[in-house]
Amino acid sequence: MRRPLLAVVLLCSAACASARFPRVAGEPSPAETDQALESAYQQTLERYTRSQGVYDYLDTRLFVYATWESTPFMEARVKRYGRFRSIPVEEERAAMEAERQRLRDVTEFHLAVHANDPKMDDFDKAGSMWRLALVVDGRELAPVLIERIGRANTEQRSIYSYMESFYVGYRVRFPKVNGGAMTLKVASSVGKAELAFPAE
Repeated sequence: MRRPLLAVVLLCSAACASARFPRVAGEPSPAETDQALESAYQQTLERYTRSQGVYDYLDTRLFVYATWESTPFMEARVKRYGRFRSIPVEEERAAMEAERQRLRDVTEFHLAVHANDPKMDDFDKAGSMWRLALVVDGRELAPVLIERIGRANTEQRSIYSYMESFYVGYRVRFPKVNGGAMTLKVASSVGKAELAFPAE
């Protein structure tokens, strides 16, 4: 490939990686009737979510979102879930404490992926084409759990409103990271994404 053409391809690829993902027309994600609560939740979701496309030159291979289940996001998520279901205060407190205990010794992400080729959607399978790693202070941590939640449904979309019908959700868990910046790497022979989360 001649240098001018290669430069154009690389520039286009870089632009694609940072561009907003195309949206599919359909029903909007569930939202709260109180606009202040809805806005506050969406700001928290955005604060703890990163997204990137994986491209092979100009061909789209994968769109990926990752939401870090940090303490502030977990609390916002549990409260939102409770409001949608009109859960009593005592039950919400119990759910909040259960989530604190569940996440006490791990660093967890909600991963949402849309692969143009269904064969590439194999994150939870042994011998997956994808390698996931969490980079912290120059060290790479391997996941201790990759669990397929399933194709986007109303309940997932009520919490992770960036998900659309063609996305699949995963729960990805790593050893506990205590503060500091971290980067979630998603890589394979067709490309990679690096989702950077700054220190809190």
